[in-house]
Amino acid sequence: MPLVCPDGAVVAYAWKRQLAGQAGASAVDRTRLALKAFTDQKRRFFPHLDEGSSGQSNESATKKQCVSPVPAAHDQEEALECKTLSEVLARLEKVPNLKIFTYERLDWLKRASSLPENESPSETLKDHNFHSSSKLRAGPLGDVAPDKVAVIELLFPSLFRAVVSLHPAGSTDPDAVAFFSPDEGGSYIHARGFSIYHVYKHITEHAAMALQYFIGVRAETALYTLLHWICSYQTLFTKVCSKCGRLLSMDRQSALLLPPVYRPYRQFSASNISSNLNLARAYHVGCYSEEL
Repeated sequence: MPLVCPDGAVVAYAWKRQLAGQAGASAVDRTRLALKAFTDQKRRFFPHLDEGSSGQSNESATKKQCVSPVPAAHDQEEALECKTLSEVLARLEKVPNLKIFTYERLDWLKRASSLPENESPSETLKDHNFHSSSKLRAGPLGDVAPDKVAVIELLFPSLFRAVVSLHPAGSTDPDAVAFFSPDEGGSYIHARGFSIYHVYKHITEHAAMALQYFIGVRAETALYTLLHWICSYQTLFTKVCSKCGRLLSMDRQSALLLPPVYRPYRQFSASNISSNLNLARAYHVGCYSEEL
């Protein structure tokens, strides 16, 4: 006779014999025994089902392994070769449309306060007294010595301005990062400030987590990886979400339509930025998972 459970479920006779000797066991133990008995019988009488399931699991595991990007070993080797700030900035020359400028801390505060709103990128490049990475590598730096560089500005005209703070000055140790619109100006434009626009505010919050992750994984290559990761945002307003396939999505917090403002950093590969930018993934706030 089959065993009838209190909830009305009927247990097979083979399970009943195994459960009879486990009357004093806990519900978890009895469930585990019942599952084991069922699995054993399935393998005995229906071996083809077990082979099919194992084949599917192996196939899915293979697909997952192929899809998930793993940072190339040469990325770490290339990053470790960049031991000075000049060498780190030199590797960014491969990125198109990127303007790199360096400052002493006080000089940047003066520059940020003097930035007028709605300043065009052409005026920015024409009127500034910045110190570009090329001047930084040329030997004598004029106003800024390499060991006094405390702020790095990455500017993609018409897209965004990223400000990275170094501590101590002249080192390759980033301690803060923030994103702003190219037409923003004011004393709040610094590595620990926040933009007045929701898009750049979301990116700044996300970049702070990325920075801590890069430092935790390998502090000596954190600046190299961070700067290349920042460059992945040059497709901010053109790349669709890698999950939903849409360019704009409603943000619940701000109730605004926003582009994909999150870029994964856990499996980030710097080589994708210099070789093929299309390989970099993008996600909306609601589509992003911390596991990416």
